[in-house]
Amino acid sequence: MNQTHNAELVVMGNKTLGTLDDRLYGQFIELAGRCVNGGIYDPGSPRARADGVRTDVLEALKAQRPGFVRYPGGCATAYFNWQDLVGPVSERPRARLFRGHGGQAQSTAFGIPEAWALSRELGAELYLCVNANTQSPEDAANLVEYLNSSQPTQYADLRRAHGREEPYGVKLFGLGNEIYGQWQPGQKTAAQYAEWCAEAIRQMKAVDPTIRVAVCGLGRPDPEWDRTVMFRLIGLADMLSMHNYFGRPCFEDLMAASRVCEKFFRATDQIIDEAMDIPLGAHSRAHRELGALPEVTRRPGIAFDEWNLWYRSRHGTPHDVEEVYHYADALALASLMHVILRHAASVDLANVSLAVNTIAPILTDRERMVCQTTWHAHKLIRDAHDRGRVVESVADAPVFKAKHERFFCGIVDVEKARDENLSTLEHFDDVQALDALASISEDRRALRLSLVQKLPDRPLDVTLDLHGLVPASETMTVRRLARDGDVWTENTLEHPDRVRIETATEPFAARFTLPPASLTILEIPIKGEPQ
Repeated sequence: MNQTHNAELVVMGNKTLGTLDDRLYGQFIELAGRCVNGGIYDPGSPRARADGVRTDVLEALKAQRPGFVRYPGGCATAYFNWQDLVGPVSERPRARLFRGHGGQAQSTAFGIPEAWALSRELGAELYLCVNANTQSPEDAANLVEYLNSSQPTQYADLRRAHGREEPYGVKLFGLGNEIYGQWQPGQKTAAQYAEWCAEAIRQMKAVDPTIRVAVCGLGRPDPEWDRTVMFRLIGLADMLSMHNYFGRPCFEDLMAASRVCEKFFRATDQIIDEAMDIPLGAHSRAHRELGALPEVTRRPGIAFDEWNLWYRSRHGTPHDVEEVYHYADALALASLMHVILRHAASVDLANVSLAVNTIAPILTDRERMVCQTTWHAHKLIRDAHDRGRVVESVADAPVFKAKHERFFCGIVDVEKARDENLSTLEHFDDVQALDALASISEDRRALRLSLVQKLPDRPLDVTLDLHGLVPASETMTVRRLARDGDVWTENTLEHPDRVRIETATEPFAARFTLPPASLTILEIPIKGEPQ
C-alpha cells in the first residue's frame, strides 16, 4: 500500500453560501446528433412507447430528477422556427437540416408540446431557447402568447386550434445560443444582439410579466461582450447565460477542471456586479446612452446552461460528438458540480450538456442503453445535495501541479496535450487533493458531505472538524462511486456496470480514509439547526 497522506476538513455549519434549488440540476435535450431523434425519441426501437419515447431512457432521466429541461438547443436553436415545432406532426415540416452536427437532418416530430410533456413527466420545468439568430423579437413574443396567454388572441387561439385550451405556463426562456459565434446562422455583434434582446424582452414580458429570460454571455474569452450586453439589458434580462466545456487526457490535468470553472464564475460575477452600478448612475455612459436609469429589482443571476466534459469524440453521422466517459471523468464532473453549488447564491440555473448520446451521460443503440460513469457521479451529487443550504467547508490537504485550458478550445489532441507551453493553458501549482462540498438538509437533520479525492495512487486520511454542528447518531450513510478497474474504466453497452454506486451504513468517525481517486458521499445525522 502506498503511503497515506493526511488532510483536515473544517465544516462551518453557521456560514451559508447559498440555497439549493432544483434548477441547479437541469438536463438539456437538443435537436442535434442522436440526442432527441434516435435517443429519447426513437419510434423504431423495441424500447419505445406508442408515443416514440424510449422507456429505458425515460427512467434513466427520471433517476436524475432534473429541475428543468432545456430545448431545442443549443446550436439547434438557430435552425428551428418555433412555428415549425407546434401543431399536428403531420402539418410540421418533416425535418430541418442541422448543419452544425454533420449535416444531419432532424425530425420535427418531437416538438415543443412533446418536450413540454416529457418535462412534466420528469417533474421538471421546460426551459425554451428562442431563435434569436434568424427570427424576430415579435416571433419571440408570439411564442410566449402561444404558450402562456389565456386571452382570445391570434396565437393563443392557434394553440387552441392545435387542441390545447389551457396555457402551457412556460416560465423560462433563453434568447438565442452562442450568437457571438461564426458557427451560428445569423451571428450578431454584442450591440446588435443586445438591441434585439431589449425589444424581445419588452414584448415577451408584455404578454407574460412572470417569465424569466436569459441572454447570451461569453465569459472569460471576451468579457467586453458581456459588458456590452449587460449595460444594455440590466433591468430587462434576468440571467446571463454562460457555456464552458472541460477536460484533459491526463488524470492530474483533468482534476484541475474545477479550478478553471471557479475562475469562470468569478469573472462572470464581476461583470454582473459592474452592471449593477448602472442603475445607480455610477457608469459614465448610463445617462447619456440609456436616457433614464433602468430600474432593477433583482440582481441578474447566472444561467450555466451548457457545461460538461468534452475533449475527445467520434465525429460524423450517426455518432457525431459522442463521448465515452471514464471513471476519471466522473470525478471531474463531481468536482465541477461542487463549483456550481458553491456559487448557488448567484447561479439561477445550471444544466449538464447534453442528456442522451451527444456528449451525454446516457448512451444508446436501438435496443440497449447504458448509464455512463458521469451519470452515476451526477446522481450521487444530485441526491446528496437536494434541498437545503450549502455551507462553507475548508480543506487543508496535499497539493499537486496540473494544467488545463483557460476555456473550451475544442478537442484536445493527446500528443499536443504533452506540450507544456501552449498559450491556451493555465498552470496550477496548488490543486488540492481533497475537494469537498457540505450542505445541510432542508429538514435540518442531516449534514451531507461529498468528497472528491484527487490523488490517483495514494489514500487520504481525513480529520473532520465540525463547527456549530453536533452529530446525532453513532452511524452515517456512506455512498461511493465504485469501479472495477483503474481510473480509465468505462461503462459500455457491453459492460454497463463496471462503475456503479454502492451504499453502506458505517460507524460515524471524525477520522476516516478516502481511497485513491474516489468520490464518497457521507450523510451524517445532526441535532437540528446549527447555532
